[in-house]
Amino acid sequence: MAQHHHEDLFENRRQFQLERLILFSDAVFAIAITLLVIEIRVPEIDYATNNLLAHLRDELLLRFPQFFGFILSFAVIGQFWTNHHRLFGLVNNFNNGLLWLNLHMLFWIVLVPFTSGLNSHYGDLDLVWQIYSLNLFMIGLSLFFLYRYIGNPKRNLSELAHDKLARKYAYLRSLSVASIFLLGAIFASFNRYFFHKAARYVYVLIPFVLIIINRAASKHIAK
Repeated sequence: MAQHHHEDLFENRRQFQLERLILFSDAVFAIAITLLVIEIRVPEIDYATNNLLAHLRDELLLRFPQFFGFILSFAVIGQFWTNHHRLFGLVNNFNNGLLWLNLHMLFWIVLVPFTSGLNSHYGDLDLVWQIYSLNLFMIGLSLFFLYRYIGNPKRNLSELAHDKLARKYAYLRSLSVASIFLLGAIFASFNRYFFHKAARYVYVLIPFVLIIINRAASKHIAK
């Protein structure tokens, strides 16, 4: 009886530690996504200025790149958070390797407010877009590493480890998203107008690629 009670305490403690890992990760995502908006400064215009409304409109238009950068980065971090949330919903155990791989992903997440702010101010420079795209690529790659680690049957960390088909499509989703961000960085390395534009619009492919992969996964899993 005492042995059984000891095992229950051990399991409860490990479950509590796993919940701490998830809550800590959620907090980091929340802080990173909140810091994005700090880059957008409220216009300061003297009320005595003639045609105040016109000046305010002009100032807001000047901040459009910052608003766009905020929306883009908010959507990207939000998408990564939903993936992280979905993945850890399958996790039932942890080890030191998982802790460090999760921290590796969070490192790239907390870097986004800086690279997003840089992009909002100097996004027309290809070097800046490369830095931003590589930041997002590293998040996608680190998410793939997490899926691979958790999906390894030898580690017994997740239900995912026992579903070969689900593992296959989870790996494919994370690698596809990471590859598109990497493509943006590669395109930005060419000093040509076409590649300059392609580097910025290639992100549009992400939702379409995910829809195709999810449909394929649904068909195979339904069989």
